[in-house]
This record gives sequence, C-alpha cells and structure tokens, in this order.
Amino acid sequence: MYDLRDHYKRMGVFREQEVLGNFIDNHDNARFLHCYDNLNRWKTGVVFTLMSVGIPIFYYGGEQGYAGGDDPNNRETLWTNMNPKSALYGFVKAIIATRKTHQTWASDQIERYVDDNFYAFSRGDVFVATTNVDKTINRTISYHPYHNGEILCDVFFPDNDCILVLNGVFNVVLLNGEPKIFVPRNPSELQAHLRGAVSQR
Repeated sequence: MYDLRDHYKRMGVFREQEVLGNFIDNHDNARFLHCYDNLNRWKTGVVFTLMSVGIPIFYYGGEQGYAGGDDPNNRETLWTNMNPKSALYGFVKAIIATRKTHQTWASDQIERYVDDNFYAFSRGDVFVATTNVDKTINRTISYHPYHNGEILCDVFFPDNDCILVLNGVFNVVLLNGEPKIFVPRNPSELQAHLRGAVSQR
C-alpha cells in the first residue's frame, strides 16, 4: 500500500491539508458498492474518509448499504428505509463517536506501518489499521504512541478484540480485509473488565 504513502507525500504541496474534503461516495457517481461488491473494501474507504486528515464527507445511505448506479440511481430514498439498528449504521456510528471522543482532527496523521498489503497510521492515541487483501493478515507494530502494559481495543468490537502492548510492540490481525481502529482502554473500563474477569473465575 505504498501508493497511500506516496499520496500523502503529494498532498504535502497543500499548506492546509486539513481543509481538503475526503469522500468515497457522492451524488455524481455510481456508489462504491455498485462498482465493487466488497463490503470490507467499502468499510476501509469509510475509515479513511472519516479518520484521515481532511474534512470528512459522508454521503447518505452508505450506512444502509446502498449500492445505486449512475445518477439518478445513486439517490435512493432513505426515509422509508432508514434502519438505525443495521450493522453498517453501527459501524459508521462507532467511527464518528471515536472521532468526536478523541478529537482526531486536532492531531497529526502519522504513518506507523506500510507494506504491499498493510497500512497503519495514528492520530493522537487512535491507531488505524487497514489492508488491501481479502485474507487474514498479521503484523507486529513497533512504531506507535503507546506504553508497555496499555490495552488497546478495536472500537468495532471493544469487548472481545483487545491487544496488549508488551515489550514495546503489539500484534494486529485483520480478518478477510477488515479495517480496525484501536483506542486505549481507559482505566475505569480496565478495572471493570478485571473485576468481571475475577468474578468469573
């Protein structure tokens, strides 16, 4: 995914990258899911839209899995089909909540790992991991902003997808092309988790 590194380097010609718009879908073009029948790739695009440097622009209906073709088919009716309990709605909601809680727009975007099939960056204490392959991959991260002993949890599965920073590294596993966003578990959550683990013994 070195093209992403090159992309962000080219963006350096703009003095204020944070005011440029990011989007994956819009009303002028067929939706991503119409062109590419791959939900995890769409999720990765949304993660970049909402978490990378720039102004995020999210086109309505993506959270419902809309896959309309060229205009006007990409302007589907939403008000009769809105489902706030859908998995994609929850996915987008989790990213937005992370953005707001951690105020990622106030932190620089720092590349943490890149190779042909994996790209990771951080903004403040938020760590974003992505891939361009539809298979399970595993990477060990040694360049990061965390301390030994910190527990990082994926915002999409915060109760059962957590990793420990140990000896200066942590391991990231992406299943079948999924993206992940990790944040440190706060002390109160950690204590509650530990009390629950003890009570279950």
